[in-house]
This record gives sequence, C-alpha cells and structure tokens, in this order.
Amino acid sequence: MHTLVKILSVFVLVMGFFINPASYENNSLCPFQPHVDGQISDIMEQHYIPSTTVAVIRNNSVIWAKGYGEQQRLDLIYMIASVTKTFTATAIFQLYERDIIDLDDDVNDYLPFSFRHPNFTETPITFKMLLQHTSGLSKDSDTYWYGVMADILQQLGWENPGEWLPFPYWIEEYLTANGSLYEPAVWTSHEPGTNRFYSNFGYNVLAYLIQRATGQPIWEYFQENIFDPLGMHSTKFNYTEFDTAQLAVPHIYMFDLDPTSTGNKAYPHYSTLSYGAGGLRSNIFDLAKFLLVFLHDGVSNGTRILEEETLRTMESLQTAWLAPGDPLIQWGGWGGTEGDEWAFHAKAYGYYGGNTTVPYGVITLVNQGLDSARDAAFSITKLLQEYVHQYDATAMDCPNGLVWQDAILIAASAGVVIMVLVVIVRRKMFS
Repeated sequence: MHTLVKILSVFVLVMGFFINPASYENNSLCPFQPHVDGQISDIMEQHYIPSTTVAVIRNNSVIWAKGYGEQQRLDLIYMIASVTKTFTATAIFQLYERDIIDLDDDVNDYLPFSFRHPNFTETPITFKMLLQHTSGLSKDSDTYWYGVMADILQQLGWENPGEWLPFPYWIEEYLTANGSLYEPAVWTSHEPGTNRFYSNFGYNVLAYLIQRATGQPIWEYFQENIFDPLGMHSTKFNYTEFDTAQLAVPHIYMFDLDPTSTGNKAYPHYSTLSYGAGGLRSNIFDLAKFLLVFLHDGVSNGTRILEEETLRTMESLQTAWLAPGDPLIQWGGWGGTEGDEWAFHAKAYGYYGGNTTVPYGVITLVNQGLDSARDAAFSITKLLQEYVHQYDATAMDCPNGLVWQDAILIAASAGVVIMVLVVIVRRKMFS
C-alpha cells in the first residue's frame, strides 16, 4: 500500500504538469498560438535578416515569444537604438515628479557651460524643448556619428576624423562655438521652441543633465531607478558586461554597397557614446517589464516607477508627429518606440485601443541595420498585432482556460499514466 501511495503521488505531480494554470495568462483564456512561422521566415528572407526575436505582451504577461534565424535563444541581447530615449525621458520625468527639476527650467542652470542657440541667445532652452525635439538643435552631423561610433571605427581600423572624448565631456566640445569638435551645422535656423527637428544629440544633452541634477552618470541612475526596481537584469550599455553567446551578432547586408559581396556580413560587437539617445542593449523580457509601466499607469507587476499623474503629463506633451488616435502609448512621443542603430533595429509598441479588451504590446528585435530592416520589423510587428486582435476577440471562448486540444492531451496522458499504474500494482500483487 505504501508503494501505491508513492505511485499515486507521482501521478498527481505528472498531471499537475499538464494542467498547471500558470501556463496561461489566467484560467479563462486560450493559449496564444499565432501561426506566423512561415510568414516571419519569408519576411526575414526578403529583407536579409539573420536573426529576430519577438514577443507579445498581454495585460501583465509575456504570452508568446520566439526566436527565428541563426540565433534563436529567447534571451538574446540586441542594441535597442532609439528605444533608449524612452528610458531617458522616463528618468527626466522621475526627476520632475520629485521636484528636482521643472520641465520649463532653463537647462543653463544645470550645465557648466552656456547652452544657447547662437542666433537666439536670449531664448532659454528647456527640458521640455529637448524632450520634444524643439530645442533648435539639428539632425545629427557626420562628425556626431564619427564620434559616438568611435568604438566600432577603431575595431574596424577605420579613421576617426575627430579626437573624441569620453562621455559626457565630448558634449561641450561638440556644442559650443570654441569647442574642438564644434560644427555650426549642429544648429538649425529656427528659434528654440518653434519647430521640431529630431535630434539624437538633444537626448545626449538630457543624459548629461540627469548626471548634473543627480550626481550620477546615466548608467548608474538607470540601474538604481529603473532597472533594479523592475528586475531588468539584462539591460546595459556596455557589451562587455554580457556573455558573448548571449549577444545578437551585428550584421549589415553588403550587396548594395559591395556588389561582390554574397550578402550579410557580420561585424564586431561595439558600444557607443550615445548614452541618452541610442546606446542601450536589452532583450524581449526586460523590455516587456518596462513596457508594462506605460500600459498600466506607471506600474509593472506591482512596482511603480512613475505616478499616474506624471504619465498624463507625458501624454499631454507628445510631439506633433503622432496623429490623434495613433496606436502608440504615451512614450511613443519621445521618439523611442522604434529605433535604428548600426546593424540593429528595434520596435517596442504598446496598444491600448481598437478592439482589444486589455492593453498589449509587441516587441520585435532584429540584428541587421539597413533601411529594409525597419520595414521587416514593422511587417513582423503588424502581423503579430493582427493576431492579437483576433485572439482578443475569441480569447474568452475557452471554458476554464482549456481548449479541446488540451483536453485530448490531458485525457491521453491520464490514460497512459493509469495503464502504467495498473501494470505496476498487478506486478506488486503477484510478486
């Protein structure tokens, strides 16, 4: 009898594995099983994408994730490019709600040099202007890109025309008229606060301002105030802090640039000096934790990093390129729901409208950097968005969270286990 009890205990454990409700978002939902493998593979082939990792977040959970291509591990680390800006904006709004800064403050009050448009020296440049890309700064110059990409240029043996300094010291040299890296093209002809010109450099200034206001470099501030509270243990700037096997390999499709090439070319891993605008690395699971903050009024799985009122302020300041009704969460206004980096592209979208009953998000990361990679990531994201909407319309059709396939699996598994139990018990009885 003692042996029979042991056997029955094993039976309970085995059946618990098959019907564990933690396998589902909750007990009333069907599993999310999009049939997209063929379509995603076709998109990747069409756009020469070596690897992509995708995830769907619904309400408070990652309900589906998959890797495709050469590197298929789900925790693969990619550069997330301008999605970095959403972290920088979040930090600025944390300082705002803590009364450390005001969004309309003249940033000159925080910097060790004068930050003024040379043609409008009486017009203050504010945090709000930098957040909204209306500071008068221009689109980034070639000198800027040579500088922030100094690491990869050095690794490739290419010449860097500027004597670039570490972060944040290059900022003053690049921005001010007597700086060693200065170019007049850093400024537009427009007065600050009047026109929008997307500027990576403006977000690097914000990163420096975070350091000036808190005494912490941006990477330390992020770690203490965003990464650690949310449990984001795989989000960092420096690629050397990761196991190399976990890093998505940078690729550029070379045929258009070099007709003798056979296709994608792998390049060395690299870090950038663009800490506020595009330097972060992360994976789908960490980005999901961050995305939840904006889908749930400042809270991610019980941890609040922004007050709801602060989020409403962020939403009210969305920049003009988002049309009313655009299916982007409020942090889309900071230029960071998608991003391009040399050899990478990232999309991290949140949706809370349409025919869905709960907020959801789609994250798509690819390790190829030409313009077509943006198209590929968009197509994959759009494909999964459509599946989420279909799923949301039928998700409540599964009583107790079990679909008929699950019932068949459980019944078959139970039958096998019961047959084994019968055989074992009979042998015990007649031995």
